[in-house]
Amino acid sequence: MGLGGYSTEKLLMGGAALVTFAFFFVAIVYPSIFTPKPDWGAADGCIGGQTDHADTDDSDIGVARHYHPRIQITIDGNQLPIPPNTGIDQLGCRGGMRWVHIHSASDSGFTTIHIETPDRMNVPLGAFFQVWDREGTPSLTEDRKFDINGNGVSDWEEYDISMIVNGKENKQFESFVMEDLDMIELLFTSK
Repeated sequence: MGLGGYSTEKLLMGGAALVTFAFFFVAIVYPSIFTPKPDWGAADGCIGGQTDHADTDDSDIGVARHYHPRIQITIDGNQLPIPPNTGIDQLGCRGGMRWVHIHSASDSGFTTIHIETPDRMNVPLGAFFQVWDREGTPSLTEDRKFDINGNGVSDWEEYDISMIVNGKENKQFESFVMEDLDMIELLFTSK
């Protein structure tokens, strides 16, 4: 017999019900608690001296995690090309690659983003834009908002922006933490 005339079984069932209720309460009231916090420093990481990605063993350069989300950016119905080699041999990372980079690009489909980090990191989509900014092209504003045309004005003031990840609408935008094989579609429509 347990406490106050309750059997141990009833106490365990009641405890399990309470924990389940608490979990769902937190998930509904505070859903952001389950959203990974972006590691913005990923845009500054450099794999020094690696120039031929294809025949280099990642373990030799300290890369523990290597994955490939894909992105397509459309502005007013036209695909925005992403230059090949974005994030490779940049100022501050000469002869190497940023942890977030592009090798080849697609003019008519999704472009593969290569993410290679020394450990598990929550690399946000915005980190790619920070790397791209070093090429003198689309970037983020100081408060980490999209700036596709590089004019210093947040695109949220100039465009209606939608994002589809793996076929579903996503509202995390710049802070979206990318995973392997994610298919990310960014759509900018002039206001």
